[in-house]
Amino acid sequence: MSDFDWKKAVTTIAPSLATALAPELGLAGVAIRAIGQAFGLPNAIEQQVSEAIAKATPADLMAIRLADQQFEKDMASIGVDLTKIAAEDRANARDREIKTGDSWTPRILAAVVVVGYLSVQWYIMSHIVPTEMREIVLRSMGTLDMALGLVLGYYFGSSAGSARKDVVIGRLSTG
Repeated sequence: MSDFDWKKAVTTIAPSLATALAPELGLAGVAIRAIGQAFGLPNAIEQQVSEAIAKATPADLMAIRLADQQFEKDMASIGVDLTKIAAEDRANARDREIKTGDSWTPRILAAVVVVGYLSVQWYIMSHIVPTEMREIVLRSMGTLDMALGLVLGYYFGSSAGSARKDVVIGRLSTG
């Protein structure tokens, strides 16, 4: 289970809590506590939350979603707009690129990630990976999967708006 990325799972299940997990916001502890409470673990630490999410039932996922909604309300009540923070973060990254005039660094990094991803995929498909190397190859693949997602999100936008749309449609269809 070492390849399981619990934070990526939270991004899909509870986007507001996932945003709060970003280290620069200083809200990771609050988000971990909220997720832990959804599992009945009021003093949970990150490892306990990771293990609980890995074994989550549909009822647990619903509890996390409800915790996300409550967290969003709580943040709004004190004037914290997580959607705005996430949008500003993306805008700042793009603004930095414009101000520095450095359009090549992101392109080169993106190319390295894409070529690396495709190379590892090719290697896995065309070679027998020795048993003692599988863990490191899979870990590298997981890192490249995440990096490729970030590259695609940077150039083509993320699915955060799509996730919100799905939540709204779900609410409308249930009543």
